Amino acid sequence: MSVRQTDCRKVKFAVRAVMLAALVFVVFGAAGTPSRADEASSKTVCVLTIHEDITRNTVYLIRRGLRDAEEKRAAALVLDMQTNGGRVDATEEIIRLLENAPMKTYTFVNDKAYSAGAYIAAATDKIFMSPGSVIGAATPVILGESGVQELPKSYEEKLSSAMRARIRATAQEKGYNPDVFEAMVDADRGLTIDNKEITPKGKLLTLTNEEAARKYGNPLKPLLSSATVKSVAELLEKVGLKDAITFEVSPYGFEQLARWITAISPLLILVGFLALYIELSHPGVALPAIVAVICFAIYFLGYFVAGFAGWEEIALFIFGLALLALEFFLFPGHFVSAALGTIAVLAALVLAMTGRLPSEPIIPSWGRLEIPLAKVFGAMLGAMIAAALLARWLPKSTLFKKMELAAATNSAEGYTTSSSDARALLGSMGVAETNLRPSGKGRFGDQLVDVVTEGDLIERGKPIKIVEVQGSRVVVKRAA
Repeated sequence: MSVRQTDCRKVKFAVRAVMLAALVFVVFGAAGTPSRADEASSKTVCVLTIHEDITRNTVYLIRRGLRDAEEKRAAALVLDMQTNGGRVDATEEIIRLLENAPMKTYTFVNDKAYSAGAYIAAATDKIFMSPGSVIGAATPVILGESGVQELPKSYEEKLSSAMRARIRATAQEKGYNPDVFEAMVDADRGLTIDNKEITPKGKLLTLTNEEAARKYGNPLKPLLSSATVKSVAELLEKVGLKDAITFEVSPYGFEQLARWITAISPLLILVGFLALYIELSHPGVALPAIVAVICFAIYFLGYFVAGFAGWEEIALFIFGLALLALEFFLFPGHFVSAALGTIAVLAALVLAMTGRLPSEPIIPSWGRLEIPLAKVFGAMLGAMIAAALLARWLPKSTLFKKMELAAATNSAEGYTTSSSDARALLGSMGVAETNLRPSGKGRFGDQLVDVVTEGDLIERGKPIKIVEVQGSRVVVKRAA
């Protein structure tokens, strides 16, 4: 293989990597960046449909809706709600997201908002209800495989106490009467306002649209609902957004898939890094590169659908890979692009897992970084251990020898490698012409040869010896 042919091959590989990075950047940038029409409208409203039980999938839906609303500079977000309730942990996370939303938030109770649905409604700025709709009965339950199940009494009391405190704080912050929500949680409290019994002790509070809109106190104030409206359009008219442009965010149907992907994300990172190591140490084999692309594509797809990652994290990751390609295939030994590329790749993986919304600080708090950092660096450590083991086993495997030989003798790339010439060099002494990490170039007399170590890192200029030749693959080690 001539030096010019090898250099051309590496230049082509690096150019393709950069072009792929640019293409992915443009595609995801176009998908994630608001259009001129969106930016031109100062009254855009996101309508988020929740016609399901509250699960982790709903958290992903809320995240995606908030991200889309922020990117399109929406003036408000409306929850079109029809739910029997659901998981407490998912509800608490949704409440936190809504409390930190940078735009106005409204709930449109479309038929019913029981249990967790009532909690979530309390985290929005105003509640509106459709004719004949109901809200309340917020006792904690377990959402199991067979449906809603009652909690053990002792656990229910503990959970009810925690949720009462949480919902009281949320209701007070949003200007609602916290006693209303406590009566929805605790049947022993009952609710009496202006000497009028709304619900007796021993019964959980559930309100119809008319009951929720009745006014009490001095000055008069609606018990819970701001008004009864027939549609989201009428709701928007009530809050001064009659002419707003609306866009809907509803379940993709992939939220469950995203849930599984995020659960196995450390494994995807481990396999992706390991495949990258094999590709960079044995360029031209191709299959490891394909595996790496698939693993990282699935990783970002899962967090993208879940509303955690945006196009920024994906573009940062592709940019990091492009820098690594430049280091390994065009400018080996400079380390600057490799260092920057590694930082960019790791930062993209961590940020995709933290779920930063556009309005939040670029650098998340340590509390939100702690688990993603542990997962990413744990997976990277696992990949390094696996790479050390593969460095000794992989070159000797029959499958890898066949793939490598096929890559080296691909006539479409213009190679004219002679395995007999390579075998003639067995035992020859020379010097490392480039850093071997573990692949690179070695000079043996007047011949420049592509070589690979057994996994060791050998600096440029160090003496080396050819210890094994497998087809066009030349294995070297540090000479004594």
